[in-house]
Amino acid sequence: MKKILILGAGLWQTPFIQKAKSMGLFVYATDWDSNPEGKVFANVFEQIDVRDKNKSLDFAQKHKVDAVFTNSDVGVPTAAYIAEKLSLPFHTQELADIATNKYLMRNALKKIGLKTPYYKQCSSLREIEDAVSTTDKKLIIKPIDNCGSRGVFVLSNTDNLKQIADNAFSNSFSGKILIEELMLGTESSVEVIVNSGQPYILAWCKKQKSDYPYRYDIQLDYFPNRSEEENEQVSEMVSKLIDGLKIENGILHIEFIWTEEGVKIIEFALRGCGSNVTTHLLPKLRGFDVMAFLIGKSLGDSNPKIEFCNNDFGVLKFIVPQSGKIKSISGLEQIAKLDYIQDFRLDLTANSIVDTIKDGRSRPGHYILTAPTEKELLAEMQHVEKQLKIEYYA
Repeated sequence: MKKILILGAGLWQTPFIQKAKSMGLFVYATDWDSNPEGKVFANVFEQIDVRDKNKSLDFAQKHKVDAVFTNSDVGVPTAAYIAEKLSLPFHTQELADIATNKYLMRNALKKIGLKTPYYKQCSSLREIEDAVSTTDKKLIIKPIDNCGSRGVFVLSNTDNLKQIADNAFSNSFSGKILIEELMLGTESSVEVIVNSGQPYILAWCKKQKSDYPYRYDIQLDYFPNRSEEENEQVSEMVSKLIDGLKIENGILHIEFIWTEEGVKIIEFALRGCGSNVTTHLLPKLRGFDVMAFLIGKSLGDSNPKIEFCNNDFGVLKFIVPQSGKIKSISGLEQIAKLDYIQDFRLDLTANSIVDTIKDGRSRPGHYILTAPTEKELLAEMQHVEKQLKIEYYA
């Protein structure tokens, strides 16, 4: 029996653990948490911080694993480290570092000829003040090595700059942040699988974002009826990125923006989109088992079958309640039973207190819908929104 190590066993990693077991693999899993959601599904679980490269390598060597995999940003450098030491299929350590460090990423994108905004890496408040003073562009501040919009803030002025900087630094594992030009336009993201250097676009979406000063996603619309010109621009961007960085296999989540100067990459990741887009939405949209493909590639499958059967419409809608104390919630059971619901969760109950939502992690829930047509999808969304009722104490 082949053995696979999956780095990360939390909520979003659990479907990969389940899929690997269904494929007949013996699954080892690690996580910083002692009791993550995926623990009960793994054959063997050990509490190890996925950022700890040496402990993770020792664990992999001890159990003589045949493959290593992660769909977590923080696990990518460790997976690359293990793969290099044990001669297993995965991305190079250099590519893993580029994909998980926004400053290295900007440098790499600029080097291969992709459009980049003004940007500066900063390690102190003084450096931030200098970066702000040297340009009149509207700026955004973000940790160089975190995800989920944690610590991200749009600077409309220099008021409370120290407080904003402290928040960004506290969300940076390395203690460094990136100041960059705020690119204006419609934000999007695209999901791409790569097989032996050949990209296959699964789907791309246009996004609805939160109001400034925060920049988390509210809704992702996966509509296959985009214009030919838009599809060509997305395809060209994807090819330039994959060819330029010599990405051979796996999956990419690329966030980009439609600006007056053309398409620009915001950032990319060597993992699929979170919130169960990769595990629940994409397979339904395209009729393709994304998880099986990725696990197969981690085992060295050089000739996977890649066929897309569907081209449906889909949406990921985040539930963003107002601040306050919740009195009651109704409609949850009715929504969960709907045939067209691919995924639904809400981590709130009566008497929950909702604070201001500032990043992706603090969004309390979401739902995923699919339909053959745009009209049907919009009707489904209206039905769900009518069913879900949240009342607040005055």
